[in-house]
Amino acid sequence: MEVRAAHHGERDEVLDLLGQWYNDHGEFFARYNHNDPGFRDALCLVARDGGQLVSTVQIFDRAINLDGQSVPMGGIGSVFTLEEYRHKGVASALMRLAVDTMVREGFEVSLLFAERLTFYNQFGWRDIERKFSILAGAASLNAPDRFVIDSFEIARDLAEVAAIHRSYSGRFNVTAVRDDAAWRANLKFAGNQPLHSGEGSEEYFVVCRDGGRIAAYARVTRFYGLSMVMEYGYVAGAVGVDAMLATFKCLGEEASGAPVTSQRTGDHRRAALLRSASTPAAPSALVTHTAHDPALERALDGAGCPIAHHTDNFYMWRVLAPDNLARRFAMAPQAASARAFEIFTDSRSLFWTADRF
Repeated sequence: MEVRAAHHGERDEVLDLLGQWYNDHGEFFARYNHNDPGFRDALCLVARDGGQLVSTVQIFDRAINLDGQSVPMGGIGSVFTLEEYRHKGVASALMRLAVDTMVREGFEVSLLFAERLTFYNQFGWRDIERKFSILAGAASLNAPDRFVIDSFEIARDLAEVAAIHRSYSGRFNVTAVRDDAAWRANLKFAGNQPLHSGEGSEEYFVVCRDGGRIAAYARVTRFYGLSMVMEYGYVAGAVGVDAMLATFKCLGEEASGAPVTSQRTGDHRRAALLRSASTPAAPSALVTHTAHDPALERALDGAGCPIAHHTDNFYMWRVLAPDNLARRFAMAPQAASARAFEIFTDSRSLFWTADRF
C-alpha cells in the first residue's frame, strides 16, 4: 500500500475515485481541482493498492483572519475511501500524512467539517460549537423600501462587492481572506455539498443598491433543503444596516412564497434556488450566520424578525504550528494555541458557508 501525494498524471483517477462518492463522475470535485488557484498535487494525498487508488484526502490552501493577521490555513476535505478498504487504517495513514504535509507546507491552523468527530479527534482536531441563525420572519421585516435589489454581475460589481467583503468580513476573526483570484475561483465553487449530482455550484447572488452604489450584498443557495444565505456584507453605518434588512426582506419573500414587494432590477431567475425543486410552493425559512454581529441581530429583532439559533458542532479546528502563532501573538507557544482556540470558539468569529470546501 502506497500512501503519498498524488502524481500529476493521477488527477483524473482521483476524480474518478471521488466520483463514486456522489455518483457524479467527479464533476463536483473537478470544480475545485480546475478552478482553485491553491490546488496543487502536493496537497492531494492518495493511497494506492496495486493498480488502483483506494483512498484520498485533499488539503485546501486558504488564509484566514486571526487578530488582524492573515494566517495560512489548511482545510481538510474530499476525504473518501472505497468501502472495502474502510476500517483498515488506510484513511488514518492519510490523515497522519495530511498533518505532516500541512506542517511542511507552512500551514499554521487547520479546519475541517465532519460527522465522524471521534475519528478526527485522534489526529488533533477539536470539535467546536457554532451557531446558525434561522430568520423565519424575514419576509415580514419592517425594512426601508428605497433600496433596489439587483442581480450581481461580475464585471460590473465584483470590485465594489470585494471592497465590502474586506471591510465587513475583515472585521471578524476566522473569515477567509480573498484576493481577486480567490474571489473569482470562489464564485465557481461556492455552494458546495450538494444533495444530488450536479447541484452545488449555482447561487443566487444579489446586491442592494442605494442610488448608484452597492450598500449590501448576499449570496444564497440551498443546503439540505434549506435556503442558506451563505455570505453577506454591508457598508458601515445605518445605511448599510438598513440595506441589509431590505436584502433579507426580499430573500425572505422569495423563500416563503410571499409576493415580492421589494424593488428589483436585473435577472432574478436564480431566486428559484430559495424554493424546493420538488415542492416549489412550500415555504422555506432563511438560514444564515448572524451570531458574530450582535448589532445586526438587534436591528433584525427590532424590525420584526426575531432570530432562532441552531447549534452545530460538526466544525473542527487544529493548531499545526504553535511556534509560528507564538511569534504572531507575542506569547509562549502553549498560550498561543490556547489563544487560537479562544478565537475559534468565540461567537464573534465567523467562517462563511461560501468558503466551505
